Amino acid sequence: MSAARILALDIDGTLIGSDKRIPAFTASEVRRVAEESGVHVVLVTARGPQSTAIIEEQLGVPASYCTFGGSLVWAREPDGSFTELSETPLDPASVRAILTASTGHDVHTGVYTRGGWFVNRLDYWGLREARNTSVWPDAVGVEGELLGAPDGAGVFKLMFRGDAERLTALETDLRAAASGIFLHRVPNVIEIVPASAVKLPALRTLAAHLGAGLDEVIAFGDTLSDLELLEHAGVGVLMGNASPALDASPRVLRTLTNDEDGVGVMLRAQFPTTRPFRT
Repeated sequence: MSAARILALDIDGTLIGSDKRIPAFTASEVRRVAEESGVHVVLVTARGPQSTAIIEEQLGVPASYCTFGGSLVWAREPDGSFTELSETPLDPASVRAILTASTGHDVHTGVYTRGGWFVNRLDYWGLREARNTSVWPDAVGVEGELLGAPDGAGVFKLMFRGDAERLTALETDLRAAASGIFLHRVPNVIEIVPASAVKLPALRTLAAHLGAGLDEVIAFGDTLSDLELLEHAGVGVLMGNASPALDASPRVLRTLTNDEDGVGVMLRAQFPTTRPFRT
């Protein structure tokens, strides 16, 4: 794997542990690979740019971003600046339809714009999200004030949090309300981003800008939203904490969980070194 030029890392459930911290050995291995092999690090995540920047700072390596599930693609240049390669917000009509469909469901609602996070209430779920991302909401208000713009323009992600049963009922209504969206569901969270801006095409765009192909990518992920990227990367690695029901092909490698330095130990295997192995 010495020919790899890009290291693509999902954040939640992959790079960071269940304590929302980057394990020390994993961080040191990412830095080593970037410094010794010249691999370009890319953070590929459903998070927005603000919380992604915090992870980049904690990681200690300059990185490019594919945020909001691939809706915003920013390439980190050698001088430290960003080149914005693509921007794909949700269709404003879909935003309005989704928020209307969510009315009457007792769930936490979050609306993410390019530089802001707006919530309907700062409840248990809102506080958890703030703690998880280290980003505080820009505003708390009623549904009509959540959009950040009267027509719903400039929204890149919608998130709903709550009890699993309530989200199951909401999911049915949301899927009927709008097309052209990618809806990702885990028990207590629903995330919605544009269907045309998922992780694989976002990374393909970024790799082309960097003069690389997908065969020169080593990618790590843990959920359905990562699977297509893992299948098409030169080396795709599925985390040990991924759902057993996730149907990955045999070409996708398996590693340890995000609490067991799964990223770090696989990087050690793919990029051998004589440095002491200390987790």
